[in-house]
Amino acid sequence: MTEAMPLLAVERLTMRFGGLVAVGELSFTADSAAITAIIGPNGAGKTTVFNCLTGFYKPTAGRMTLNTAAGPRYLERIDGFRIARLGVARTFQNIRLFPRMSVLENLIVAQHNGLMRASLFSVAGLFGLPRYRRAERAAVALAEHWLERVGLAEQGDIDAGALPYGAQRRLEVARAMCTRPIVLCLDEPAAGLNPRESAELSELLLGIRDGERIGVLLIEHDMSVVMGISDHVVVLDYGRKIADGTATAVRNDPNVVRAYLGEDEISSLAEVAG
Repeated sequence: MTEAMPLLAVERLTMRFGGLVAVGELSFTADSAAITAIIGPNGAGKTTVFNCLTGFYKPTAGRMTLNTAAGPRYLERIDGFRIARLGVARTFQNIRLFPRMSVLENLIVAQHNGLMRASLFSVAGLFGLPRYRRAERAAVALAEHWLERVGLAEQGDIDAGALPYGAQRRLEVARAMCTRPIVLCLDEPAAGLNPRESAELSELLLGIRDGERIGVLLIEHDMSVVMGISDHVVVLDYGRKIADGTATAVRNDPNVVRAYLGEDEISSLAEVAG
């Protein structure tokens, strides 16, 4: 992978459901060590984009190129469950932890693929061979590292479902990071958080960007989070891109203001100002 190549390049991505065009000819790039936010009003197609990138949907048309150390991989050609193995991790709008498992166990489960390979698909695990014991220790160490990073080191033994809501959100990020991703896709991670928790989340994501040097893709409605941490913002409206640039440029783009407020609201504000 050369320096000039983006980590992820989406070209003319289109997703149709019958006669509905949920995403239409969307193109954008995302870089390593950068936070790219995809924003827009409800129904703009943001989650559909994530579903295409992570293999839940096969796009109707377009190309999604992930530039890995082993060369480019075209995500639209790959079975969904294999995309995660290339280093694409995701969280969801609704929390999807294993609530009856401990906090630590949730992070070890995220490393299932590596542990299964180390166990030779159960044989080495059953007999406790050294290769499996080493992999198991490494998995626990990685889990404990991320519990420390998200401020949950003291809660490792309690059930994940017993954590406060904000802590569960951070645990989901930690679980995704335990897969050692090169792209971390976060679908509304600040949903339901109070201002303090949102600030903690922002600090965590900036730390991941700077410390891990991975690409972070973010869908978020909390504009204080988006504008505070994003290196690059892509704005969708009715499935089509209407703006693409820095947070400052996007914030001042009249197309973005119009999409969020609507013509009637803008006219009303103008009348009040006049």
